[in-house]
This record gives sequence, structure tokens and C-alpha cells, in this order.
Amino acid sequence: MDINDDALRALWQRQQPPPGLAATMARKVQRHRRLAAVRVTVEIAVTVAGIALLTWPPADGHLSAGQWLLIPFFSVFLVAGWAVLLRQRADQRVAAHAPVAVYASVRKRQLRTRLRHLKLAQVSALALCGYALASVVACHLVGTVEWKQAALRLAVWAVAWMAGTGWLVRRQRTAIRQEYRRIARLEVGD
Repeated sequence: MDINDDALRALWQRQQPPPGLAATMARKVQRHRRLAAVRVTVEIAVTVAGIALLTWPPADGHLSAGQWLLIPFFSVFLVAGWAVLLRQRADQRVAAHAPVAVYASVRKRQLRTRLRHLKLAQVSALALCGYALASVVACHLVGTVEWKQAALRLAVWAVAWMAGTGWLVRRQRTAIRQEYRRIARLEVGD
């Protein structure tokens, strides 16, 4: 079977895109951008609400031992985490007509950024466990029963959080690395 590349290319270039394709694509892009903005806004609102809820003093006006243990974590860790994530938020966009090499390099950069975010999640879960361990040790050395119980609760939640984060990171890292290898092969094949 002999296929004439020039004739095939000419046939392909004569094909007309469906009517309204540009408008449909523009609506989809705008919807995607609005959803991304809503998602970031909701994430920030949930973070602020969580901090306010967990650190709000009860009716007697005194913070509990558990709240005192959480305040340093929330005031340092979450602020630093959000600063890093929001600073790295800008994804590079590639035009649909860009050459494969340009697309591949930009997509690889995006995948590396996602791997850095996964690493940040893993490091933050480890930092929470380290903070919880330091709290348990300090509270057992000099704390009251209430402080010891609060530190143990924090340690249990930190270990559960680390296990859940580890599972999620392993799962997503595998998928990202597979896509990275496919993009690298695409770049080599070009």
C-alpha cells in the first residue's frame, strides 16, 4: 500500500473545523479558569475557617491545651505552605499549534512542579509528626494530664495524616512519573 504524504497532507489541510469551535473552546477555557479560581478560594477559606475554629477560645475565654498545641503549627506551617503553593501556582500554558518539543518541555516542567507539590505535602506531614513527637515529649516531661492527653491526640492525628498523605503521594507520584516518561519518549521521538 503506497500512501502519498503530500496528497494526504493536502486533504487534511482542506478539512474545515466544525463551526463555532473557537467559541466552544473559549467557553471551556474560561470555565476551567473560573473553576480553578473557585477551588483556590475554597481551599483558602477552609484553611482560614479551620484555623479560626480550632483556635477560637471557648466560652470561658481560656484556650485548651489542645488549642495551644495547634496554634504554633497552624500559625507557622500553614502560612508557609500556602505561601509556597500560591507562589508556584502559575502554570505555563502552551498554544495548541506549538511544536511537540515546546509542548513536551512545558508539560515536563508542569509535571516536575506537581512532583514538588507532592514532596511539599510529604515534608509537611513529616514536620507535623516531628512537631507532635516534640509536643508529646515536652508535655510528658513538664505537662499536666490535660496537656499529655492533648499531645497524644495530636500525635495520633499526625500519624494518621502522615499515613494518608503517604498513600496519596505514592499513588499520584506513580501516575505523574508514568506521564513524564511518556512525554520524554514523545520528545525523543519528535
